[in-house]
Amino acid sequence: MEDKLERVNKRLKDARDDLDKHLEKAQTEEKRLQDKLHDIDERKRQCAAANGDVNVSDDDVIEINAGGKIIAAKRGVLTQLKGTRFEALFCGRWEQKLQRDSSGRIFLDVNPKAFRAIVDWLNVRAISTEDDCPESPTMDEENEGILRHYMRLFFTNSTGTLTNIESVIIKSENYAKTIHDWLSEDDSEGVLSLVHRSSRDGSTIDIDRLESNEDGSNGRALVIIETTEGHIIGGYTNAYHLGLDSAQPCASKSFLFTLCGFDLTSPCKMKVKNGVNDVTVGFPIVGECEVSVLFHNTRDGDFFIYPQALLCLRIGSLYECGPSKQLLQSDCTIKEMEIFQVSDCVDPQKSNERCHSSNAVASNRVEDDIFPAGLSDAIKQKWRALEDMEAEILSLEDSFTDEERFIESFASGCTSDIVILNVSGTMMVTKRATLLVVEESMLAQQFDDSKWTEQGSNKSQVKQWTTEEVVEWVSTVEGIQDDVSNLFMENKINGSELLALDKDGLQMIGVKRVGTLCLLFDEIKSLKETVGQDVATLIEHSPYCFGKILDYLRLKHLNALDLTGLPPLPTVCDRKKETFDKVVKYYFPGNSSKLILG
Repeated sequence: MEDKLERVNKRLKDARDDLDKHLEKAQTEEKRLQDKLHDIDERKRQCAAANGDVNVSDDDVIEINAGGKIIAAKRGVLTQLKGTRFEALFCGRWEQKLQRDSSGRIFLDVNPKAFRAIVDWLNVRAISTEDDCPESPTMDEENEGILRHYMRLFFTNSTGTLTNIESVIIKSENYAKTIHDWLSEDDSEGVLSLVHRSSRDGSTIDIDRLESNEDGSNGRALVIIETTEGHIIGGYTNAYHLGLDSAQPCASKSFLFTLCGFDLTSPCKMKVKNGVNDVTVGFPIVGECEVSVLFHNTRDGDFFIYPQALLCLRIGSLYECGPSKQLLQSDCTIKEMEIFQVSDCVDPQKSNERCHSSNAVASNRVEDDIFPAGLSDAIKQKWRALEDMEAEILSLEDSFTDEERFIESFASGCTSDIVILNVSGTMMVTKRATLLVVEESMLAQQFDDSKWTEQGSNKSQVKQWTTEEVVEWVSTVEGIQDDVSNLFMENKINGSELLALDKDGLQMIGVKRVGTLCLLFDEIKSLKETVGQDVATLIEHSPYCFGKILDYLRLKHLNALDLTGLPPLPTVCDRKKETFDKVVKYYFPGNSSKLILG
C-alpha cells in the first residue's frame, strides 16, 4: 500500500516539476519579449530626443515645399495612417533631421501634383467615417503611374505590404486588413499592384499586364469583385496560368473569400479542400475560351468569370464551402472587378531572421497533451499569445529600421543640396542627387562637383559675407564716404551683422551724420528686401517636357536608393512627343536617351 502511494506521489511530483518547467520557460520567454519591446520604445525615445521635437501637436500647421509648390496641412491629417513612412515623416520624431529649404519649410523631392493629390485624399479621409473612406487618390492617365509609385513609397510598411489597397471596391479599412491577414496566414503577403479594373479597362483582361517572375513562371494575383446584388467576393492564387495551352502550375495556396453579402454575418475565407492537390487558376487568352478567370482543375470548377460580366459560383468541389448555401450555386452580375498583381518586396535575410526567431518561441510549445485537457489548452494558448507577441515585435523592429533608413535616404539633407530651376519661367525644385542619377547625362555634368556652385537664397549668401565683402558693398553705396566704410572694418561687421543693423546699431559703430545714417539704413533695408529671393538656374526648354524628365529622374533616384521599384517610362501626349524626344536626346546623348525613351 505504501509503495503504491509512493509511486503516485512521485508521479504527482514529476507532473508538477514538468508544469513548473513549462511555466518557467513561458515566463522567461515573456520577459525576453517584454525586454525587446522596451528596447524598441527606448530606441524611439532616444531618436526623438536626438532628432525630434517633443512639443509637437496634431494641430501644428506644417508647410511643405513639394518639388517647388508649397502645400500646408495639419500634422494630425498627415500622420493619421499609423505605421507608414508618411506618418514617420511628419510625426515629429525626425523634425531636426528633415531637409529644409531656405525659408525653413520641409523639402520633399516629389512631383507636386501627385503629392497634392495624396494630401487632398488624406484631408477627405480625416473627415470620413470608417465605413465611408474615400477611394485611393487618382490622377490623369499621364501621371497615374507616378502617383502609384509615391503611394508605394509612402504607404508601404516594412514587410513590403501596402497598408491600404488601391481599390474602389474595398473602402473599409477592416476589409483591407482582413485581406492582408488572410494573405499573411500562408506567408503570401506582398505589394498589391492594380493591373485591371473593369470600369476603367473594360471587361476584357489584358493578360500582358500580368507580369511573370524572373524564372519565367507566372506570379501571384488577387481578384476582387463587387456584384450588383451588393456581394463582395474574390479569390487569391499563389500561381496562375495565362492561356489554356500554357503550363498550369498547382495553386496550392489559393483561396476564395467573401467579405459581405450572401447572407453572411462576417467575412469568410475558403481554402483548398484537403486531398485536392491539382487545383489551378487561369486567365485564358481572349478567343480561346469563353471564360476570362477560373479557379478549377481538369474535372471541376468552383469560380468562373465570364466577359459578359457574369460570375458563376459552384463552390464546394475544390474549395471549402462557406456557411452560406448561396455559395454552392449562384450566378451574379458583376458591377466592378479588380485584379491585383501580388509581388514580393521583402528582404530575404529579414524573412529568415523572422522565421528563426519565431521558431525559438514555437519550439517551446506544448504539442502533446501531457497535462489535463484544460491545463494543456491554457499552456498552448499562452505560447500562441507569445508567438503573436513576437511577430508583432519583429514587425515593430523592421518598421523602425525601415523608418530610419527611409528618413536618412529620402528626407534628410542640407539646404545647399536643393536646386532651384527656372524652366522657361516655371519654377521647379529638386535635389542635386536627382539630377546626377544618370551619370552620362548633360544634367549630371552641369551639376557635378567640378562645375556646381552652391545655390540658395541671396539672403543666405549675404549672411555669409566676410567683413571685407561688407566693406566692399558699403563702398558701392552712392554718397557714402570712405571713412564710413572704414567703420565697418574697424568693428569687424560680417554679413549676418550687417542685415541686423538698425539706426541705433549704425550709431553705435560710429556713424554720426544724420544723412549718412538714414542713407545706410535705407540701403540695408532694400538689401533685406531683395535678398530674400532664391537664386535659380535657368533651363531654356519646355516646362512640360523638362517636367517629365525630372519626374522620371526623381523615381529613378528612389529606385537607386532601393526605396521603390523601377520607374515607368514617361507618358507623353501625342502633340508633345516630338519635342519631348528632342529635349531628352539633348540632355541624354547617345544610348543614354533609351533609358527614358525606351
